[in-house]
Amino acid sequence: MNKLRIGVEKLTSCSGCINEIIYALLADPKLTESLEIAYFPELLDKKSLEGQFDIFFVEGSIVNKDQIETVEDIRERSRLVIAVGTCSTYGGIQSLRDKKGVEEVKKHVYPKPELIDVEGDVYSLQEVIKTDLAIPGCPVDGNLLLRVLRKIAIGSKDISITESLCAECKRKGLECVLVKKKIPCLGPITAAGCGAICPSFGRGCIGCFGLRKDISSKEIENFANRLEEAGIMKKSDVLSFVMRFSYAKEKGYFEKIVEERGR
Repeated sequence: MNKLRIGVEKLTSCSGCINEIIYALLADPKLTESLEIAYFPELLDKKSLEGQFDIFFVEGSIVNKDQIETVEDIRERSRLVIAVGTCSTYGGIQSLRDKKGVEEVKKHVYPKPELIDVEGDVYSLQEVIKTDLAIPGCPVDGNLLLRVLRKIAIGSKDISITESLCAECKRKGLECVLVKKKIPCLGPITAAGCGAICPSFGRGCIGCFGLRKDISSKEIENFANRLEEAGIMKKSDVLSFVMRFSYAKEKGYFEKIVEERGR
C-alpha cells in the first residue's frame, strides 16, 4: 500500500497547533503506518521542500514575502492543502496589527525593529493560496485533525465539514441554549468541529468555527431575521459575527451591516 506523503509547515504562530498535529499523526498506530512524514521542520532535519505531497498541513499566519513564496510552493506540490488553526484560517492574534502601521508596531515590540522582516498586513493562508480545507481553533482540535486524516486515508473525496454545531450538541445530549434559554447562539449556521465547547458550559456559540460550508446567504438572512423577531439578538449583531469569523466581505455582508447600523 502506498503511504500518504505528509508535509507540515509552521509559519507565524505560538506553535500550539503543532502539538495537536503531532498528536493527530501519532494517535492511531494503524493510521500512522499508512503515513510518510516527509517534511516537518519541527521534527525532521530536512529543511527544504522536495517532491510532491498528498497532504500538507499549514499552521500560522503569513507575515512576509518569504512565507508567501513558501506557501505558493507548497500549493504547487500538494494534492491537498489544509489550513490548521485560527492563525492560518483567519490571521490570529498577530492580525490585530493590521492597518496600524507596521513600523510603529515594531518600535513598541522589538529592541531592534530594523531587523524584523514583516509585511504591512498579516494574511491568512486562504488569502494567499487556495486551500482544500480550513480548520480553525486556538489551538486546533487534534481529534478533528485525526478524523480528517482517517477520511483521506480510506479514500474519501469529501473532507469538508458540513454539519452544524447543533449536531455536536445533540450527540452530547446538551440542552439547546437558544430554544430553551433564549441565549443568543449561532450554532445552526456554524460548522461543527469544536466539540460544542461553549454550549457545554451553558453559553451560546459565537461562530468562531466559521460558517457551514453548505449554507446559503438566504439561510443566514432568514436565521438573523428569526433571532431578531424573537427578541434574542439583533440582526446586525448576527451579521457582525458572521463577518468576523468568515470571509463575509466577499459575500457582501459588510455592506449590509453598515446599512443596518445607519453608518
